Amino acid sequence: MIVTPRFAIEQALRTEPFSMSADHVHQAHEIYYLLAGERYYYINQRVYALQKGDLIWISKHDFHRTSNKGNGSHERILINFDEAFVATSMPDAPSSDQKQPLLPEKSFLLRPSTEEQRELEHLFQQMLDEYHQDHAYRHMYLQSLLLQLLIRIGRIQSSTPDTIAPERSEKQQRVYAVIEYLHAHYAERLTLDQLARHFYISSTYLCRIFKQTTGFTLIEYLQDVRVQQARAYLRETSWKVTAIAEKTGFDSIAHFGRVFKQCTGYTPLQYRKEQKKEQGNASTP
Repeated sequence: MIVTPRFAIEQALRTEPFSMSADHVHQAHEIYYLLAGERYYYINQRVYALQKGDLIWISKHDFHRTSNKGNGSHERILINFDEAFVATSMPDAPSSDQKQPLLPEKSFLLRPSTEEQRELEHLFQQMLDEYHQDHAYRHMYLQSLLLQLLIRIGRIQSSTPDTIAPERSEKQQRVYAVIEYLHAHYAERLTLDQLARHFYISSTYLCRIFKQTTGFTLIEYLQDVRVQQARAYLRETSWKVTAIAEKTGFDSIAHFGRVFKQCTGYTPLQYRKEQKKEQGNASTP
């Protein structure tokens, strides 16, 4: 079976507040460009504040999501593509003038200048126009436009002395510490009061700043961490579902199944079956 390399681009305008309900991860690369408004972008336990004209590169396998900032109204462009989509256009080895790889391994936030924004938006518009047409050599033309975009992003990144850092107010620093604790102790029985005592703050204040920073309640976030780990176990091990539920901190198999389906749309066994099917398709020449 031959798997067609994937490329997708979409433009979306939202006039009402919108936040993703859970982290998600892709097996492909993602480029997010904010045309208008403000957003919070959450990547690997850190929060970035985006403004108009900002571009986020999300490396594959990095957990991420967006949430409201400001009045919630925003417009963005989103690109997802497989490495194979541009593989034939990329050199086998980096040249002497190549300061960084065209497909960076780490996620980052760029804040292009006004002129750079115009150049990027011109490329995005060309890609959108071509993507929604059925012209001859459409695939090749989209490849060439994407390659131009990747080169432009690389040049902007190399000319920027410092990357844009995640938000780091005192409140957010506290939340980051809680997040790191949850990732380290998700398999244990955790309660709100216990967490509040551990971090020497009131449970009410902890709930408020956690929700403000991440868009999640503490319980929602902890469940998300546990489900992401359970997904990894279901993909990578042959452990029974009951063992996975216990190893990821759920107090019963029924609770595990209910939360897992709520987050993924699958029961644990359905998810394992789908993953085996996908792995089989990917390995078939």
